[in-house]
Amino acid sequence: MAAAQEPCEGPIGARPKTAEQDRTPTPDRELRELLFLQQLSVAAASTMQRDELLALVIGQTTGAMEADVCSLYLYDSARGGLVLTATNGLNQSAVGKVMMRRGQGVTGTVAASRQPLSIADVSGEPRFKWIEGVDEERFTSMLSVPIEAGPRMVGVLNVQTVERRNFRADEVAFLSAIAGAIAGVLERSELQLRLEQQLEEIQLSQTVHERFTGLVLSGAGLGRILEAVASLAGAPVGLYDPLGFRLEQGAGTGLKLRRITVPSLLASGPVGVTHLRPHTELTLSPVRAGAELIAVLAVEGDLAAASPGRRRALEHGATVVALELLKERAAAEVERRLRGDLLEGLLSAGQDPADIGRLALRAERLGYRIPERGWVVVLEPDDETAAAVLQSVPLQERLQRDLTELCRPRFPGAMVLGRASATVMLLPADSATLEDATARPGLADIEAFGRAVQAVAHGLGRRLSFSVGIGNLASSPQELARAHEEARQALRLARRGGGGGRVISYRSLGALRLLLEVRDPASLRRFVDETLGPVLLYGQQRGTPLLATLEALAAAGWNQRAAARDLHIHINTLAYRVQRLEALLGVSLGDAETRVVVRIALQARSLLPD
Repeated sequence: MAAAQEPCEGPIGARPKTAEQDRTPTPDRELRELLFLQQLSVAAASTMQRDELLALVIGQTTGAMEADVCSLYLYDSARGGLVLTATNGLNQSAVGKVMMRRGQGVTGTVAASRQPLSIADVSGEPRFKWIEGVDEERFTSMLSVPIEAGPRMVGVLNVQTVERRNFRADEVAFLSAIAGAIAGVLERSELQLRLEQQLEEIQLSQTVHERFTGLVLSGAGLGRILEAVASLAGAPVGLYDPLGFRLEQGAGTGLKLRRITVPSLLASGPVGVTHLRPHTELTLSPVRAGAELIAVLAVEGDLAAASPGRRRALEHGATVVALELLKERAAAEVERRLRGDLLEGLLSAGQDPADIGRLALRAERLGYRIPERGWVVVLEPDDETAAAVLQSVPLQERLQRDLTELCRPRFPGAMVLGRASATVMLLPADSATLEDATARPGLADIEAFGRAVQAVAHGLGRRLSFSVGIGNLASSPQELARAHEEARQALRLARRGGGGGRVISYRSLGALRLLLEVRDPASLRRFVDETLGPVLLYGQQRGTPLLATLEALAAAGWNQRAAARDLHIHINTLAYRVQRLEALLGVSLGDAETRVVVRIALQARSLLPD
């Protein structure tokens, strides 16, 4: 159908006039009209389908009005106009496409005024508009009446004739009565449709409720619940924590996005978002425990196009997932506290065999076994920025989940304890735990594992720095406390040396390990003062960089040119400082034994508290 610039309803030009038919009311005609209205009411009562009712009305109205064509326009609020809904004389391809706005043409005028309008000759009517490809020039007269349902304007009913005709008042009343019957038909049809939709929603809600209730009562678990959500929604589903990281329980339901962006608008209810890489339309639904957002349920697909079934599955699914997560969280919290108490006990100094025996019984109740041999690995933030991140409970939980998943395949039976300041991992290294006794991990393996731990921690955010400390292998449960302290000491020394983002083992400390065995800090301080005292005092009084120069020399293996490059000074300046150092210390820095003593004193100074 060719589209015109301005919708029209008929021809504008003149046409030959024909003689009007004699339409004087007669008792027979009035009886036929009454019978028609009666038949229409009976048909409307017995026909349930809306389209069938409209076709019946249009067909019979044409005969009852002795017209040549009858057309029905219904108001579409979404499109903001009157849409041609049914006709038995105009172009059928225009049904559902042609639209007239209120006040436009005769149809729009009747809709705006809500008053019938009779036109004997449309060719001379300025309000009449031609619809290209729909109207025909042979139609001369037109009668339009509004279709109203109480205060609501439903549409307009039109009849047209080829012969010129002045519609009488009784004919206008008759067509208005038919319009009233149509209004009743449409109201009943809409009511029926709403009832059917409500019934469908109730049945759908019942189906969803029974499905989820059965899963919860059977203890099917979160994975099965998410599979049910995916099945009812008819789309892949994923479960994410409040930070947007995917929870592994949702991995088997089709949505493989590792991380999503959680919008702040989610606080007010489900929202539609677009995930960019890869491009995916998502509907996100909040999973709440009271006011707290504990997870995000994501379904692939646009929220605006979501079916009632998907919406209902999301609503019920989010509620059931919240209950299941709270149940798992409560169990995990109890288990975490018990595991924490167990690890705290194992890593506390002074445990005797009887204490270890009691801890072993407690471990068995939790499903763990205290290893005969094991490694202790400690992860700590290097700065305040990384430390602040670990104050977030969701991030703590995320880190512990990821580290547990990292430990599980390589170290079955490993225990992970997450804290706000550090995360401690106890890794078994005995044949009773490891499947392959020949594959017992050595220090190099543990250091490689430490780098993997570091990578997991760095995944919490950009520009975060974490270090990993590793103690010596504990050859018995009683030595686990010693291994834990060694891992922490290694981290402290790395941090004092200004290093960050390191994986450092206690064994790699070299001679520093001997200094760490000196339990009396006063002894270390006396040694430092005796060896470096004059330089320290001179630096405090004069503010000179002699101590920094001495440290740079030791770090460069006493190579003066390398130390000068590191300090960004001229070699002659360094030579002058070396002379000053030797004068203050009363020694020669070229002497090998002096160099060893000075280096040990510098390392001992790094162990002293500030």
